[in-house]
Amino acid sequence: MKQKRLFIGWAPYNRRSQLLAKELEAELHMLNRLKHRSPLHAPLKYPWLSFDTWRLLNQTRPDVVFVQNPPPLLPLIVWLFNLRHPLKLIIDHHTAAFGRAWFWMLPVQKFLARWAKLNIVTNKRWQTLIESWGGEAMILDDVPAQFPAGVPYPVHGKANIAVISSFAPDEPLETIVTAASALAEVHFYITGDSKRATKTLLAKTPGNVTYTGFLPDDDYFGLLRSVDAVMVLTTRNHTNQRGGCEAVWLGQPLITSDWPVLRYLFHLGTVHVPNTIEGIQAGVLTVLENGPKLAQEMLQLQIARQEDWQAIQEKLKEVMTPSTLTEKENFSQACN
Repeated sequence: MKQKRLFIGWAPYNRRSQLLAKELEAELHMLNRLKHRSPLHAPLKYPWLSFDTWRLLNQTRPDVVFVQNPPPLLPLIVWLFNLRHPLKLIIDHHTAAFGRAWFWMLPVQKFLARWAKLNIVTNKRWQTLIESWGGEAMILDDVPAQFPAGVPYPVHGKANIAVISSFAPDEPLETIVTAASALAEVHFYITGDSKRATKTLLAKTPGNVTYTGFLPDDDYFGLLRSVDAVMVLTTRNHTNQRGGCEAVWLGQPLITSDWPVLRYLFHLGTVHVPNTIEGIQAGVLTVLENGPKLAQEMLQLQIARQEDWQAIQEKLKEVMTPSTLTEKENFSQACN
């Protein structure tokens, strides 16, 4: 009998979860209530999502459940359901799961990491941390993707840069728009819900910057294919860049922040810059001068990541294979 697999996330959308669920033949369920990323809604939202998740698990009775973390409450609900209906839990930990916001759940996170069949992380730092808790961890920095051609997006500059954004606190958007003001012949397209833009950011925005708003996939990928390069910056170390991964599979030159983990993940086809006005300006000029060479390197990076994925797939298949270990023994191991 074929395994019943679910992939659950508490968010309106996540590209990594979507791609991973597809590759692993798991039903994707992105559950969302009230406003996403709003601490004020959390006291109402999380009990509601917990009920939604329990109901989904009860209706489907899965054999394997992948979950997106954060929030750690989600794998906790799956573990509680497991006491009634044994299953295998695989946790896909995003960088935010290890942030201060969830420090109060650290004992629970450690227990769940030990109990889970596998913990998927984005880099060596988080793998080492999970293993120090007694859990088994595997690095998955990217999932192969074939994106649609999209609808050609109207671009206006002599050169054009797409800035992939969600208006998150770690994105140096004010620095980006200030840098753009001195590059009049380059047009910048900042994606994401511009309703989240601050008044200060909007006041600093020059005429060669366009806020696209949240784009449907056809328009979004049309934009990324129409520009000369993609920019994705972060002020937070040890963070993978989903937008950078999209640039890889589109074969587009990338500008990203100069963090060690990003130098390792994007070692080809990429210009790494400090998050400063001067650094961003120099990075844009470098990527425009070397566009064809960087695009060719991105194709080499695609091949390397495809090879990495083959090995990761084998490990995941092994983990998902039915085990003779009883849930009582699993619980005992997690508590040790």
